[in-house]
Amino acid sequence: MTEDVRQSVLDSLRILDSDPEPFFDALTRAACAMAGMPIALISLVDGERQWFKSQVGLDGMRQTPRDISFCTWAIDSDAVFEIEDTTRDPRFSDNPLVVGAPNVRHYVGVPIQAGAGSRVGTLCLLSPEPGRLRPNEREALRGLAEAAARGMEQRAMLLTRMEEAVSLHARLQRSQAFLEQTNTAAKVGGWELSLATGELAWTRETHVLHGVQEGDAPSLRHALAFYLDEHARQLEEAMDACAATGSPIDLTLKTRPKDNREAWLHIVGRRTTDAAGTRLIGAIQDVTAQRAALEALAQSEARYRRLFQHSMGLICTHTLEGVVTSLNPAASLSLRRPEAEVIGHSLAAIIPLEKRSQLQDYLARIIENQSDSGVMELVAEDGSRRFWMYHNVLDNEADPPYVLGHAQDVTTQHLQEIQLQELAIRDPLTRCFNRRYLGELAHDQLSAWGCLVFDLDHFKEVNDQLGHAEGDAVLIAFVEFLSARLQPGEVVVRLGGDEFLVFVPGANLERLQALEASYAEHASQAPIRFSAGCAISRAAETVADTINRADLKLYERRRRERPGP
Repeated sequence: MTEDVRQSVLDSLRILDSDPEPFFDALTRAACAMAGMPIALISLVDGERQWFKSQVGLDGMRQTPRDISFCTWAIDSDAVFEIEDTTRDPRFSDNPLVVGAPNVRHYVGVPIQAGAGSRVGTLCLLSPEPGRLRPNEREALRGLAEAAARGMEQRAMLLTRMEEAVSLHARLQRSQAFLEQTNTAAKVGGWELSLATGELAWTRETHVLHGVQEGDAPSLRHALAFYLDEHARQLEEAMDACAATGSPIDLTLKTRPKDNREAWLHIVGRRTTDAAGTRLIGAIQDVTAQRAALEALAQSEARYRRLFQHSMGLICTHTLEGVVTSLNPAASLSLRRPEAEVIGHSLAAIIPLEKRSQLQDYLARIIENQSDSGVMELVAEDGSRRFWMYHNVLDNEADPPYVLGHAQDVTTQHLQEIQLQELAIRDPLTRCFNRRYLGELAHDQLSAWGCLVFDLDHFKEVNDQLGHAEGDAVLIAFVEFLSARLQPGEVVVRLGGDEFLVFVPGANLERLQALEASYAEHASQAPIRFSAGCAISRAAETVADTINRADLKLYERRRRERPGP
């Protein structure tokens, strides 16, 4: 991939020179804790510089020239790029970052691949001491780099939607949803223990891993109680040793059974001292699946990577016949349905009855095109409708093949768009269409259309004598009177004030005259006296001109039939 294409993908992320964000800072902190190295960067290679979206250990530094950066080398590799001792590598031994502050000796970088695989930067670790990562640390660093890439992509997507949002409140809500979904997708939690106060802090994902409500703040004793006795002692001893000597924590521990399910959690940590005091900080990850499925590790790992690569937060899989085979907690929560209620059942069971005919079309597209994207309407357990914006792909490598589904819940946005569209074309009082919608109706007509215009006689006197509430009631009742005699396709439009119009598509004079006669015949049922006039559109005539001709007939009839005031 050319440098121009790579730079274009980086620019499309719209992340350069942005403010620090908790999600990316959490990734760099977790990377430091995982590897026990003091410096971590999310570095983006931009033109003649490398710019840091997040950094730990460089005292606020945000960028360096590209010609001295290690990351320029790292983005040329698909694998983990590691220099165990820079002073022994002729490419870097005279680098200013090696011979001067921060005196880098050990460097590890994993490319951050966004878009169609463009390496826009790296998640990297640096240390003033030579060293070498262990295989499991390399694997964890790859996962954090993937989380950074997905976070950048979803951040860019969110920025686009935020620009279209109708209020700051809605933008903040989607931003929060994005961060929560990304943390869940990364499946990496964080923890921090103050050695001075004994206060323990957990990130949202750490609460999830332990099955604790996010608002709860467990004590260290409470936290240790989540693990089997032997494993709790190992964790407590490791934390004591880390606090006393600084030895890193790296344990895989078994939790107590909950809901007949046992879990294995990988916990890493280190001691750190700064202005806030001395603390133990670390990361935690659920590794139950890896331990429980060693025989299928290769296939499981590939499936996890594909899920992670395409994930938009809500994840499920289904057969080519549409039977759901798995569902992640976020998708279950969106549907307000337990996983067991969905898994093993057809998608048709959660699709609205009037939409089920579209299911076979969707499955056919998946088989033919290997993927499909769009918005799917589903039914939650409480009967409410949920709208998922999805991108689903067919996995032909599996036996049997299955469909991997990734989606984002856009119900709020969808309902807001419908509400805005409704407000744009309907009169808020009478709920009939407004003048703007009349223009759309007329524009869509391939042939002549007709209209009847109505003006309420002495309506001002109703408002003046009885009040505006009574006047509003008259307007609403008059719309009901007009609507009662319309055929399909014919609609009532409020032109403004006490002026109304009945739009008749493809009308001929006979239909208009019949409709006008019907209104005249039943005029006694109207809430107020009215005057009417009709017209049929002419070629190259504007909507306003057609209405004006109908108005002239209305005024002419009023003068003829009611010469008095």
